[in-house]
Amino acid sequence: MALAAGKSPAIRRGQPNKGLTPYLYLAPALLVLLLFVYYPLLSTFYISFHEWNLVSTKRTWVGLENYHTLLTNPDFGRLLVQSGMYVLLALLGNFLLPVGLALLTLQVREREGEVYQSLLFAPTVVAVSVGSLVWLWFYLPAGGVFNGLLSHLGLPPQTWLSNAATALPAVSLVAVWKFLGFHYLIALAGLRAIPRDLLEAARVDGAYGVVLLLRVVLPLFGPSALFLFLSTVIQALEYAFIPIEVLTVGGPFGSTSNLMYAVYQDGFKFFRAGLASAQAVLMMALFAGFILWQFRLLEQGVRYER
Repeated sequence: MALAAGKSPAIRRGQPNKGLTPYLYLAPALLVLLLFVYYPLLSTFYISFHEWNLVSTKRTWVGLENYHTLLTNPDFGRLLVQSGMYVLLALLGNFLLPVGLALLTLQVREREGEVYQSLLFAPTVVAVSVGSLVWLWFYLPAGGVFNGLLSHLGLPPQTWLSNAATALPAVSLVAVWKFLGFHYLIALAGLRAIPRDLLEAARVDGAYGVVLLLRVVLPLFGPSALFLFLSTVIQALEYAFIPIEVLTVGGPFGSTSNLMYAVYQDGFKFFRAGLASAQAVLMMALFAGFILWQFRLLEQGVRYER
């Protein structure tokens, strides 16, 4: 059909393609999620109701027996307490300390602050396994750095990793050292994001020093603090695994083990896959409840508009 003179056919612009093309672009990412996230999650939940040794093709249905075994085992309660200790020590070293260091950094000149940021962030780029080996040398009973310092002070040497009273804090210190700089930068970025005009307005109203910190700075720092708190708790359990394996292998007498390490031992050392899966499911439930609680707090947090 001929077109009228002086007229061109209408061209549709900006119309979305409703074919299969968007789904084809999403397919690789969805496939990775299905294979490496959702399938392992569903498999873990399924295996938790079975008795399986990871080698045999036979899986025996046991129902809730694995969960009953865990919840009635005193060792599971001990693991919960020790996991809580890792979280508590991490909150001291990777939450309160980074926030304090960030507040101090804001009081120095910019060039000095950059030096402090570089020094504190340096351990973050070191592999956890390598850092754990370095700390193992620090903790050696004979020839170790810490006992060498004690001898210079005239104090008796300590068996840092063989004493149940000091082994867990010693292992936790490695994870704190690893992530201190990362959390410090998060805290520093959150504090720097607070609008300066709000701080100036508070000073005009007579808020200085501790009053300014408690009444203005920390409430406005709330959203960043919640994120920092959540990541600290997760990393306290997840990234203590390698220091535990390198330094103590869960000893002495299981005093440095936690939920994450117990899942590994039950599944891949003792070949009790059903029990390990049940423990992983309970741990995921605890994490999910904690994260939902954090999101509720985040929704109620302080917000401000620029």
